[in-house]
Amino acid sequence: MKLRHIFILSCLIFGLLCPIWAKPLRSEKIVFSSDRDGNWEIYLMNPDGTRQERLTYDRAVDCEPVISPTGDRILFTSNRGGTRDLYLMDVDGRNVRPLFGVSEAYRTEPAWSPDGKKIAYSQRDFGGINIHTASADGKLVKPIERLKSAHSGYPNWSSDGREIAFVVADEIHWASRQIRFINLETDEQETLFPDDFPRMFQPAYSPVDDKIAFVWFRPAAKQQSIFVVNRDGSHLKRIESLVANTPAWAPSGDELIYTEGVIGSNSQIYKINLITHKATQLTDDGSNYSSNWFSPRQLPVSPSPSLLSTLWSDVKIQ
Repeated sequence: MKLRHIFILSCLIFGLLCPIWAKPLRSEKIVFSSDRDGNWEIYLMNPDGTRQERLTYDRAVDCEPVISPTGDRILFTSNRGGTRDLYLMDVDGRNVRPLFGVSEAYRTEPAWSPDGKKIAYSQRDFGGINIHTASADGKLVKPIERLKSAHSGYPNWSSDGREIAFVVADEIHWASRQIRFINLETDEQETLFPDDFPRMFQPAYSPVDDKIAFVWFRPAAKQQSIFVVNRDGSHLKRIESLVANTPAWAPSGDELIYTEGVIGSNSQIYKINLITHKATQLTDDGSNYSSNWFSPRQLPVSPSPSLLSTLWSDVKIQ
């Protein structure tokens, strides 16, 4: 009986000292933000629009959520600390904490690296908005682009982690928006359609890196559409011709989710099959904005601590 009490006490102490890891997602999920309950909060749903579940409960604006490649954390933007900044929470909505601790700054538009070890984001500093990267714990911060007379935003990682696509604003003229790529190993940059005067934004790499989805507003046509193009700029194709934005790829690469809005009406999340061109509405309550589509198949080769378990054996009590 005494040994049993000692064993139970040891288990209790071990449980208090060690964190309880959130269980990672085991199925595909879409994370998004919505104001359906009177405030912008973060939600999860199945890829077919079923089981829409609210995760955050705060009077602040919670938006731009992205699920970690390990499926156990969500990185998002919130002004719950006063300034719009980046926060982390477990995938079940618990354990909300600021990513950078007390080092508050205006940070938005977060994106995970494919291995989950780094993030990219936009930060307002030095009179402008520029792209930064950081380790997943909020340390090892590095600016990757500082523009003197322009701004940069909407970072998105390639699936091999070697490149980031982002948007350069106001460099050609006050309304210009160009998509640019930066090689993280060489710092070399390349502009998509460099000879054009576009208003392009929100680039998103396909899972196999051979295509880019993005939003293009064309003043002459008075139309904001989603386009898909090969990484080298060839085979440009319009996918959606309405007031669409925030494209994100399905893990299979044959579907996109996007947000469609009409002036004077709420915005809703749609899914479109790139082969059949069939569009399906996934939300219908309040205004909603898509963020990203997670699949367990995207997990990195090296396991995260949340996916590890400890094996206790051969316990001896002297």
